Amino acid sequence: MNFKSHQIVFLSLFVFFFCTLGWVSPTWGIEPHEILGRSLEAQFQLDLEGIKRAEFHTRQEDSVLTARFIRLGPDFSYLLYVSPSGLKGRMILDDGSSRKDYIPHKKKLRVYPSLNSGPSKLERRENLDLLAANYTISRHGDEFILGRPSYVISVIPKSPGNPRLDIWIDKKTYFPLKKQRYNAEGKLIVSSSFIPFSLRKEVFRKRVYQSVRRIRGERKAVLSHHSYTLDEARRVVEYHLRVPEYLPRGYILRRVGLLDEGKTVKLTYTDGLGVICFFQRPRVNIKMRSFEKLRFGNLEGKLRAREDEKTLVWNKSGMTFILMGDILKKELSRIAESVK
Repeated sequence: MNFKSHQIVFLSLFVFFFCTLGWVSPTWGIEPHEILGRSLEAQFQLDLEGIKRAEFHTRQEDSVLTARFIRLGPDFSYLLYVSPSGLKGRMILDDGSSRKDYIPHKKKLRVYPSLNSGPSKLERRENLDLLAANYTISRHGDEFILGRPSYVISVIPKSPGNPRLDIWIDKKTYFPLKKQRYNAEGKLIVSSSFIPFSLRKEVFRKRVYQSVRRIRGERKAVLSHHSYTLDEARRVVEYHLRVPEYLPRGYILRRVGLLDEGKTVKLTYTDGLGVICFFQRPRVNIKMRSFEKLRFGNLEGKLRAREDEKTLVWNKSGMTFILMGDILKKELSRIAESVK
């Protein structure tokens, strides 16, 4: 047998042992898109608790938010804010039928659809499809988070000027353990993780329900969130409803909402990760701090640019318009100019 034959035999044996003896983890066969999809639903299937810590990075200062998180199966979750002081005591309870958000020092209660409701599940699936269309979902080498082997998934925009997300997903449970979000300019703006993290079931449900039942006015609270179609909103409001004629590539209309007893219309657009919100209402005086003037077309507006979001406010024909999103300034101007 010559040297070339030896090479062929050795390579064949190497490939055989590599595949059959498990030198490559079979989880490498899972597509990143599927890993991300499993993680979106995993949080509703587990019994767990932990402290969630989020760090926000801005030009002015860095801030930290911590909250205690409890999940018991598909129809019960409880989030209690621990810090900062302005948010301490805020509770968000999701019992599968609704999601209650209570701010104690304001005695303010808002009720929303459960994150595990049918419409919410459908929206998650649709957002995943949007992500696949508008972002490149890739997998990197595995890492350990809190001593647990984890997938490392990146969600990178196909079109420049959109946010990016890195996410660490527990390989056993598919629960997201850590996230890092970057803004349209590529700067890290939010990093969140669980400390500590445990998969165990404890008797929190009864105690939490007792505390929530003591919230004054809970039984009187009505659903704070309702989605309309554009035609339904047009029939409700007493002015001509405007929509942008231009949107950045990949963005679609996700939701139409009515605020301020029907005086304000909120249009929410998304590309799966990025979100653009467009508000309109009869003219009001909106005060802004630290803004710059921005001209677009023959109009002028006030622009406040933060690392996580840009806000543009302008008036036209007796109306006030507000445009918000983590997109480039030139895109914000182009959207505003397209509102006729």
